[in-house]
Amino acid sequence: MADHFSTVVNKLDESFSPQDSHQYGLAVLFSEVSFSYCILDFKRNKYLGLHQVLRSDAAQRRMPQHPRTTGDDFFRNIFLSAPWLKNEYKVTRLAWESGWSTLVPAGLFDPDEKERYLNLTIHPGPDEQVFADHLLPMDAYQVFSVPNQILNTMKGYFPKVKIVHHSSVLIESIWLNYKNRINTSRTFLQVRDRYFDLMIFDGRQMSYFNSFQFHNHEDIVYYLIFVLEQLNFNPESMPLVLLGNTEKGGSLAELLTRYVRHVEFGRRNEGFKYSYLFNQVAHHAHYPLMNFLSCGL
Repeated sequence: MADHFSTVVNKLDESFSPQDSHQYGLAVLFSEVSFSYCILDFKRNKYLGLHQVLRSDAAQRRMPQHPRTTGDDFFRNIFLSAPWLKNEYKVTRLAWESGWSTLVPAGLFDPDEKERYLNLTIHPGPDEQVFADHLLPMDAYQVFSVPNQILNTMKGYFPKVKIVHHSSVLIESIWLNYKNRINTSRTFLQVRDRYFDLMIFDGRQMSYFNSFQFHNHEDIVYYLIFVLEQLNFNPESMPLVLLGNTEKGGSLAELLTRYVRHVEFGRRNEGFKYSYLFNQVAHHAHYPLMNFLSCGL
């Protein structure tokens, strides 16, 4: 079982009870090579669990032009190792994580044209299904696709749960947590495996969002500075909030401070309590996952 995945983080409070899952919320973020989830006790308004695993198959770690299909063994063994995932929860949310999506303003969006919007930039394969998330705060649609093999596997475990895109969760989470808290434009940069998400937000609305593939930290800095300059923002005066897979005092943060004067790390949602085990997890990590259950998606 362990041969199919390696554990990145595994925190489960001793007060967690599978028999009480009906009062819990379960949020799941999955990709072709990764699976993570968190558990929120609604009764106590407290996060009890956080778990992330990566697929061990080295062949799937290459950087493909399009997502590869993932064998059932990866997901099946995750559910064997955590049988409580198949329980009935008060709320269950699923988000697909990928590097490909397209934002379409609501005024231009036609649900019958989802595939055409995506084909303009991404060209999904014939074995992928196209979806669209309505982002109410931005009045836009995030269009994305999921490989049918992965979709069918996850639907087997969660047949009644809608699947949304991770970037939709990220966008709405930032809007919910930062609206009316800032009165100047701010850049949010979330580092993921092989990709990073870049969003510019002025406290009221999003003015830019995109995802980029990267090979090293220099790539991240290059794309960041390029976008800011193209939008006529000065890196010296534009605050940057770091999220995701990056460390305080790490090489990326150090490199960014050479070009961006104000660099800070994201914070957890103070509206919730957290198990003491979460003290061992960086507050800026797993941002979409830890805010998923607050979103209206």
